[in-house]
Amino acid sequence: MLKDFFLDLLFPSRCPVCDRPVSVYDGCAGFCKDCIKKLPVISGGRCYKCGRKLQNPVLQYCTDCLKHGDRHYYDRGLSLCTYDDVMRQSVYRLKYSHRMEYAQKYGCLMAKTFGEALLRAGADSVTAVPLHPNRVQKRGFNQAEILARAFSKETGIPFYKDFVKRDVDTAPLKSMTRAQRQNNLKKAFKLGRNDVKSKVSIVIDDIYTTGSTIDAVAEVLKCAGVSKIYFITIAIGGD
Repeated sequence: MLKDFFLDLLFPSRCPVCDRPVSVYDGCAGFCKDCIKKLPVISGGRCYKCGRKLQNPVLQYCTDCLKHGDRHYYDRGLSLCTYDDVMRQSVYRLKYSHRMEYAQKYGCLMAKTFGEALLRAGADSVTAVPLHPNRVQKRGFNQAEILARAFSKETGIPFYKDFVKRDVDTAPLKSMTRAQRQNNLKKAFKLGRNDVKSKVSIVIDDIYTTGSTIDAVAEVLKCAGVSKIYFITIAIGGD
């Protein structure tokens, strides 16, 4: 406890929303008490496929999944928040200002929010969307891996870094259309090991936009014999 106190004093953790120092003893999982209320947490009706917040709670699927849901390789998705300006700034700082502690906190929040349900669903492995080695060297870390390790530690579901590897250093996807993303990701991922024995796997990433990246990873895992694939992200675009 004393060691944690001095570490907190010398190297204060930062709130993922406002980026101000916050004590580990704050009681809000590393978020400011006011800021945690600003998170656009998804509540109420979710799309049964991708987990997006439904504009019409009477429906089971979002507009995007009604059009493209049958093309997805994953079985179901879950995200903590809707991708609004608050989340956009938070994820940007995480990735480009080296706020790696954000990923740790979001990973723990994922576990507290979805862990119990996924354990009941029989999840027996966790993996992260891999970055190409060139991208890891440039950034210094893979944010999805930090999220996945934190989720694994909290839930006890084993983390496997080497299920899938990124073989192609693809161009950035954010300005591409769905078709361009899918074409860009063709053959980008390959199986990282020959003995994938998981039956129900969780794939973790930071943001879900069209699902092209998650699908590319899920396709590799399905071909390796994984029966069911869930994904979890920090945030997902609106319906």
